[in-house]
Amino acid sequence: MKIAIVGSGAMGSVYGALLADAGNELWLFDQWREHVDAMRKDGLRCTGASGERTVRVNATTLAAEAGPCELAVVATKVMHIEAAVRAAAPMIGPATLVLTIQNGLGNVERIQRVLGPENLLFGIAGGFGAEMRGPGHVHHNGMEAINLAELQGGITERLERVAAVWRQAGFKVQTFEDLWPVVWSKLIANVAFSAICATTGLRVGQARANPAAWGIARACIEEAAAVAAAKGIRLAYDDPVAWVSDFAGKIPNARPSMYQDLLAGRRSEIDAIQGGVVAEGQKLGIPTPTCALMVQLVKALEAKHEAHGDAYRAL
Repeated sequence: MKIAIVGSGAMGSVYGALLADAGNELWLFDQWREHVDAMRKDGLRCTGASGERTVRVNATTLAAEAGPCELAVVATKVMHIEAAVRAAAPMIGPATLVLTIQNGLGNVERIQRVLGPENLLFGIAGGFGAEMRGPGHVHHNGMEAINLAELQGGITERLERVAAVWRQAGFKVQTFEDLWPVVWSKLIANVAFSAICATTGLRVGQARANPAAWGIARACIEEAAAVAAAKGIRLAYDDPVAWVSDFAGKIPNARPSMYQDLLAGRRSEIDAIQGGVVAEGQKLGIPTPTCALMVQLVKALEAKHEAHGDAYRAL
């Protein structure tokens, strides 16, 4: 399959490396010039849970160089979706399936504003703990799951065809009639660790082992689970705290992407993660005070870095 990866950061690079290694024609589209240049010159190196490989890929900052693809995987941060999809327009033809995979809430609404719902699939990735080690080199600590669904619901032939391509590349893939329970089940893991790791400088396993940090994480888990219950969403597990604790044990050395964003001086996805829980809670009258506090703490760190240009330091 001819596949475009729109946004070739840590997760996009893991997707691209494994899908290319399975024999697909991969085009990695990104505006990070050093990364693109490194991939063009030496290939894309991927290390970690899937083994170690360096694969040849097509890397570009110009979407027109690729032309229309059969599948476009949107792997940007939520707030960059619309701009990225517009920039990638030459890769997206009338028959291109577009699969959007992000953390948090809001990606579906954003991408529909640009493309409409007809050819949209959406997915949730779980347990990768991916990070860039440098231009052209991505590392991931796990690879638990890729969960896929049609935006308009139902399990279709085209959804299963896309799932088969990912399975052949070594991913653990499930397809769902309705992905919203999976979205919220994964969101709760992000809510648990993203902000507390970003604000304290702890890795996932360290946050789980630290009583004070884990107490804050637990409060965020419980608030998010209460909002999901009020929305009528049945989670993929009965005990959210126990499930998240087990999840942490699978990727203890991972640094959540929010932590990595702050380290790099980038804007984080706090509005789509804790902020998404707060917004949904307000609609339903469910209090989310801990999540709201974590939003403000992360925004304070972002503002500090922006105002002073100093190196990131956890609170």
